[in-house]
Amino acid sequence: MIIDFHGHVGSFDSIGARQDADRILRAMDMAQVDLACVFNIGHGDASKANQLTAEFVAQHPDRFIGFLFVTPHYPEEMEAEMIRGADELGLKGIKIYPPYFNRSVEDAIWDPIFSFAHQRKLPVISHTDGTDPIVNPNNGEPQMFVPWAKKYPGANIVLAHAGNFRTGRQSCVRAARSCPNIYIEICTSWRHFRSIEDLVEGAGEDRVLYGSDLPLIDPRIHTGRVLTANISDDAKRKILGDNAARLLHLS
Repeated sequence: MIIDFHGHVGSFDSIGARQDADRILRAMDMAQVDLACVFNIGHGDASKANQLTAEFVAQHPDRFIGFLFVTPHYPEEMEAEMIRGADELGLKGIKIYPPYFNRSVEDAIWDPIFSFAHQRKLPVISHTDGTDPIVNPNNGEPQMFVPWAKKYPGANIVLAHAGNFRTGRQSCVRAARSCPNIYIEICTSWRHFRSIEDLVEGAGEDRVLYGSDLPLIDPRIHTGRVLTANISDDAKRKILGDNAARLLHLS
C-alpha cells in the first residue's frame, strides 16, 4: 500500500491547482497511491477549513484521510476545534503551518496543539525549511521541533518537505536522531541527487515518509524518487506506506 502523507484540500488558482476530487484521484492512480492524507490551510477560520476537509474526504473515504488544521491567531478556539475535528469530523492528524502565520514554532502559542497530539497519539505535520537566504524569518527550522518532541513524546511530529534545502535535510536528520517521535516527509521542490538515500542513511528507513504535496505537485515525481533510490526494497515499502500506516494506526 502507498500512502501519501501530504495533500491539500482547496484550490490554488495562482498556479492552476484546483480542488477536483476526480483529477486528484486520477493523479493518485497514475502514481499507484492508495490513500492520501489531506488538509485545508486556506481559511483563517479553522472550523470552515476542517468542515471542507471532512466533506471532501466523505466523497471518497476509502481513498482520503483528513487532518485537522488550527490557527495560532485564535488560540482561544484551538482546543475546542481540535476536539471537534477529531471527535465529530473524524480527522486523524493535525496540520500546522508556522511560516504561513508568521509565528515561529518556538512560540508557546503552539503548545496546546502538541499537547493534544500527545494525549490523542496523533501525528502533527508541519512545513519546515532549512537555513537559506530566501527564508527570512525562518519560523519552521527543523531543530525548533526538538523541544516539543521531547516535551510531548506521544506526539509524532512529521517534518514536511524534509526541510526543503540541503541544510534543512541535514537538520531534519539531526532532529530525527535526537527524538524517536520525529519523522521526515519527503515532498519538496528542491530535489537534490541522493536526497532519499541521505535521509535513509541519516535518520533510518523507519523514520521517512512519502508525501507529494498534491495537487501542487504530481505525485509520480516523488514515488519515482523513492522507487529509483539506491535503497533496499524493504526500505522503499516502509517509506511508501508502512511507516505512515503505523503512525495512522492502520496496521
